[in-house]
Formats: sequence, C-alpha cells, structure tokens
Amino acid sequence: MDFRRIESIFLIVFIGLNIFLGISYFQNHQVSLATTRSGNSEIMADIRRDQIKVPKLSKKAPTGGYLSSQRNVALRSSQQALMNQTITYSGSKILTLHSQLVTPETVKRADRVRFLKNWVKTSSNVRFGDQYEYAPGLSSGNHIVFAQNSGKLVYDRRAQLVFSFSDSRLIGYTQTYIETLRVLRSNVSLCSEQDAIITLYRDNELTNNAKVVWTKLAYSYLLDAKGSTVYVPMWLVGVQPAGSKTVTIKHLNAITKTVVKTAE
Repeated sequence: MDFRRIESIFLIVFIGLNIFLGISYFQNHQVSLATTRSGNSEIMADIRRDQIKVPKLSKKAPTGGYLSSQRNVALRSSQQALMNQTITYSGSKILTLHSQLVTPETVKRADRVRFLKNWVKTSSNVRFGDQYEYAPGLSSGNHIVFAQNSGKLVYDRRAQLVFSFSDSRLIGYTQTYIETLRVLRSNVSLCSEQDAIITLYRDNELTNNAKVVWTKLAYSYLLDAKGSTVYVPMWLVGVQPAGSKTVTIKHLNAITKTVVKTAE
C-alpha cells in the first residue's frame, strides 16, 4: 500500500470522525436548548400563577464584556467652563461635583425632562453633558437622573448626573464622571432578559403579586483592583411589591447570572 493511499484513508477517516462529532454536538446542543426552553416555559407559567406582572421579555442573549476605569480629575480641571454656578467637590475615591445654581431655572414639572435634555448639551451648564442620557428608572420625585453613555451605557453612581428641583425650580445637580473606559474582555455571551427575570424569581427576589416595572441592561460596578475599577454588564430590574408605590432596583450580573445583593 503506497503512501498516498494511506494518506487518503487517514484523511477520509478524519473527515468522517469530524462529521460524526459535529452531528453529535449539534444533537446534544439541540436537546440542551429544548430542555432549557421547556424549563423556562414552566417557570414563566409559575410566575404567572404567582400573579407577578412582567412586561414582554426578550429571549435573545446579548453580548458584553468587562470594562475598567481609573481615577480621574476631569471634572475638577473643567470647572472654569461652568457659568452661573457655585461649585464644590467631595469624595477622594469617587470624585463628585456639587453645583448650586446662582439663579435657579424655573421649569414646569411636566417639562423637566425635555428641558434638561437640552440644558445638559450646553457646556457652560454641564461639562461632558452630551455623554449622558435620561434614566427614568433611576429618577424619582424631585431628583432627575441622567446616566453616562460614552458608547457604553453605565448605570452606576460613578457616572451620573442627578438634578435637584425645589417645587418648579432647578436648584442644582451633582455629577460623577468616568473619563475613559477600557475594554478588558469583550464578546462574552450574556443572559437574556427572560433569564434575568427567571433567576430573580428562583432566588426569591420576586414576591407574589409583585410587578416588574422596568428592565435595563447596562454596565455597573463589580470591584476595585490594582487602582482600577471594573464594571460588568448587569440587568437592572425595577420591582414594585404588592401594595407599595416604592420601586426597588434588583441587580443581576449578566455574565455569571447571579444576583448582586448590594450594588456598591
């Protein structure tokens, strides 16, 4: 038997083995998916039986990764550009800018969000204001919150604008800011919106007759390491217990699919 013939036989066996393994993997994967889908359907039925109200939930698994930032003084160094404001600072670990308007702005309650969306775009009002977007789930009463979005949406106290109103007057705001977000690892498969709700239910974070008011996938604090702060994608879920007007925000790590009891 010559070398070429032996080579051909090995090649055919190798290709056949790969086809067999590929078919086996596909079949096992389909069974796994079917089992997961079946299990999720049963749990969603349990959620409905417990009269927990949820919005329409996506089953699509998004992607994300790990981000990091380092301490910065961007807010402190840009103070001179702000007009008609008295500025102070607090915090060494998380630098926070406190602004008190010299002349408060009069704004009707119904017009607050629309007004602020335009107001933040003026650099003499807010530094880096075009990098923030309105966060309705984080806002309440006389405090309107904007979350930083510099290509990556961050729902965290390290990247927020919080505007304070007194009656119909905008009297000031606090600001935290992340100057640079670096990608540590990207393209990680995340749990879906439905998976997040199911996990919260399994962990007894959703009580009978509760209502899921809103959900949001955004980056949030994970840990501090070697002078850097690490952020991960999290599902933030606004939950309103039965008989209450208060909305509690639940945090779920979208990579590990684990409940974060206390968001730093």
